[in-house]
Amino acid sequence: MNMQSILTSIQHSLLKRMAICLLILLLGLTIVNFGKLHLFTPLTFTVYVLPFILFFSAMYICYRMALAKGRFWFVWCLLLLLCVGMTYRCVKYYYYDLVPLFFNGFTSDWKPEHRTELLSRISSGLLFFVVIAAADYFAWAHFYTYLLSKKVRAQLHSMSDVQLLSGHFMRRLYNIVRVQPKSVQSESLDFFQYVTDKIAKPTVLVPLKEEWHYSMLLVSYSTDRSFMVEGDELLDRGMWNRSVPTLSMMTWIENAIAYSPCDPVEPIVIRWIRTQHGMQLQIKNCISSADLQHGTGKGLQLVNRLYEQMNNHFIELEYALDDPKYFVIKLTFKS
Repeated sequence: MNMQSILTSIQHSLLKRMAICLLILLLGLTIVNFGKLHLFTPLTFTVYVLPFILFFSAMYICYRMALAKGRFWFVWCLLLLLCVGMTYRCVKYYYYDLVPLFFNGFTSDWKPEHRTELLSRISSGLLFFVVIAAADYFAWAHFYTYLLSKKVRAQLHSMSDVQLLSGHFMRRLYNIVRVQPKSVQSESLDFFQYVTDKIAKPTVLVPLKEEWHYSMLLVSYSTDRSFMVEGDELLDRGMWNRSVPTLSMMTWIENAIAYSPCDPVEPIVIRWIRTQHGMQLQIKNCISSADLQHGTGKGLQLVNRLYEQMNNHFIELEYALDDPKYFVIKLTFKS
């Protein structure tokens, strides 16, 4: 497994990232207590750090789940606040009531003046959690995004212009995305990685749902054109599971962008309609005469070849001119 695979695995694994943070926590606790380490045995040191590990793990999971902005993200926020609120009572019970039952002399009897010291230690622990969480959120995200973007730039630079999704188009799209906010850049790196991986396997078939998802990402990143997307709510589960050649829809969208004017009055229309033969995808764009001289049309030829190789009589592909002004792609999935 190469370094890129390891970093990607860490990026997408909650447990691996938490394990790294716990190692940093244990290293910090060891340094803080370095002058007293000779007083601990391996067992008593484990007993000492156990509440740090448990509370850190619980808060880290709550923090990451809340950050994911899932359906119940607010519940994780409340659980995180609950963990913070319970820290004092739980730690006091653990060190001054529970542990002395098994380890004589581990802590002295509780006295009111211990409260200030205990609160100070808890505050230091919570502050340490905030520092590690901030490093996990900002430093790690920046580091991972930098390395992945460096790899993506190298891949885009080596892309040919005679293939599905031309290298020229993808490099231009990347330049648009990289001036967007960091969150958009980070999300887009997975998109560019997906595209470069699929270009190496152009004959692969993918579910329509997957191809549509990445096509809509391509649309969202192409901020220099206006789009009108309609009718995808008409597709049922059976339609979403139909197979199409990978990157084919994105190649059509690239073609529409390349040959259409940068005019909000003339959006690129991506529309699903129900016909007597079945569901039909239409991609319609106004033809800009100024752009007709650019490009070779190789992308469309490659897509045609891929659909022909499918030899599927239930899928029909058609290119047409709607007046001399509009170019229309029609992909019909016959019932």
